[in-house]
This record gives sequence, C-alpha cells and structure tokens, in this order.
Amino acid sequence: MVLWSIVIPTRRRQSTLRKCLQALVESDIPLESSEVLILDNGLPDTSEEIVHQFSDQLPIKYFVNEAGRGFGYSILRGTTESAGEFVLELNDDALVPKDFFRTLLCHFEADPSIGVVGVRANEEGYQVVSGGIGCIDVKTCELVANFCLPTEDLIEVEHVYGFCFAYRRSLLDLGGGHDTILIAKDYSNGNRIETDQCLTARALGFRVVYDGRIVVEHLAKPRNDLDEKSSRWRINYVRNTLYLFLKHYGWFGRQAIALRFFLFQRTGIMGLVTHPSWENLVCFYEAIHSRISAIYHWLFFLLSRRKQFGQSKENRV
Repeated sequence: MVLWSIVIPTRRRQSTLRKCLQALVESDIPLESSEVLILDNGLPDTSEEIVHQFSDQLPIKYFVNEAGRGFGYSILRGTTESAGEFVLELNDDALVPKDFFRTLLCHFEADPSIGVVGVRANEEGYQVVSGGIGCIDVKTCELVANFCLPTEDLIEVEHVYGFCFAYRRSLLDLGGGHDTILIAKDYSNGNRIETDQCLTARALGFRVVYDGRIVVEHLAKPRNDLDEKSSRWRINYVRNTLYLFLKHYGWFGRQAIALRFFLFQRTGIMGLVTHPSWENLVCFYEAIHSRISAIYHWLFFLLSRRKQFGQSKENRV
C-alpha cells in the first residue's frame, strides 16, 4: 500500500532540485510506503544525473516528458501516475522540515473531513497584504494569499499556496483533481489550479485548511518556462482567473465577482486611451483575447458537465 505520493515537477533547475530531494531524505518520509514522482520538462538538459544521486535514498519514479510540455502537464501527469492515499504536490525549490509528514498525517487522521492542507512559506521577499489568509476578496476580485503568516492552529481557508500542499486521494476519485482547461497550454503556469482544486474540494464537502505552524523553506527561484513579463503569461493569468470565477460562481454569484472582474480588471482600456502606444495596444489585445478564451472554455465546461449529468442519469435508469 502506498501512503504518500510526492509529485515534483522540474525543469532545468538541478541545484534547487538537489536541495529539495535532500530535504526529503532528511525528513520523516515513510520510505516503505511512499513514492516520489519526478516529472522532468528539461529536455534536452534533463536532471537525470541529480535524480540518480538520490535513487538509493528515495523511492523515486522518474519521468521525462516530451519536449515542449509545461508545468501544468507535469502536475496532471504526476497525479495521474500516483497511487498514494495522500498526494503532496511539491515544487522543486521547496524544502520540507524534518517532521513534515508526521504532522500532515496527524491532521488527516484527526479529521476525515479535511481534504486539503496548506502550509506556511518561508520565502524571501514575500509580500503581505491586508485581508486575511487564503481567501477571495470579493471587493477587489483578488485572491489574498499571505501564506507566510503564522497561525496558532489550523484555520479554514478558500485556497492554499500551490508550492507545497497535500490532499486526499478520495478528492481525486470524486472528480476533484486539476481542471485540464486551466493547464491546457504548454506555457500554463499554475495560475489558479490549486485555488480551483480547493474550491472544488469545498463544494464536495471537504475542509480546506492552512497550518501556519508547518514552515517550508521556499527558495522561490524563477522558472525558465514561466516568464511573468511575457504576453502569454499575462493572457494566461487573466484567462484562468476569469474562468475560475465563472466556473464556481457564474456571472452573478459571489457578489457578481466574475462580471466585475470582466468589466474592470486588467482591461487595458484606460492605458490605451490616456497613453496610446503599441505597448498599450498589445495590453488591450491581451485583455480581449484572455476574456474570449475564458468564456469559451467556461461554456465548454458547462457543456461537458451537462453531458456527464445526462450520462449518469441514463446509467441510473
């Protein structure tokens, strides 16, 4: 029986991957009932040599993806290949503490309704904002993080920090895995995938919690495949955020957060009107493109869900 599946996507970051795996070696990971799945997008410069150095210390399963695959593909493949009762998604620049797995397991065993557990990041330059921890601010349409803050106990949250979080396999079995629409592009950067999974978990009746006493070192090194200054990244950010709101709230639910995001957030109109330039024209195009894509994929999601409902109804008959 596999208790823990640790899913680690990586791409050409051998130095941080080595530190990540060394931290696992020094942790309380139950080797006899765990599997470490490493999904490598680094072709042609893979991390196979680093992985080989730890092959006799950790129960590693190593996968090299086809060239051109992105972060989202690795996460999806890793969770599909996993077999553990609990799944831990871990960035290759995250260093878990020594008592990490025992503490997480205590949470899951103490309360069967806990579906997702998020942890605190010790991260250089992490910015704290007002508004709580792990919640959605309906006034600003922002996803509030603050996952560097301590807590005295577990607290209920709406989402967790995707660099390191754990969940039950039963969540996957009930359809609470990652939404393929959010990670469909080869450059998909993970924007909103953990938030979507957490909101789905809550809709399925699971608790989503954050423990600010579990501190994980996050080196937060930029990924070569996730340039936050690129046009594709900005399009993906707006597309995924709007799609997330539409999927879970529709146009008018949660104080019309999807509609207000659509009308007022990152539209590019003000910049184009006040300072006409090629750069601002590109920003306006990105805003239009991302919104059309989000609505198209939301409608596709609704159609798919309707078909699934129809099939399940036929099966019951």
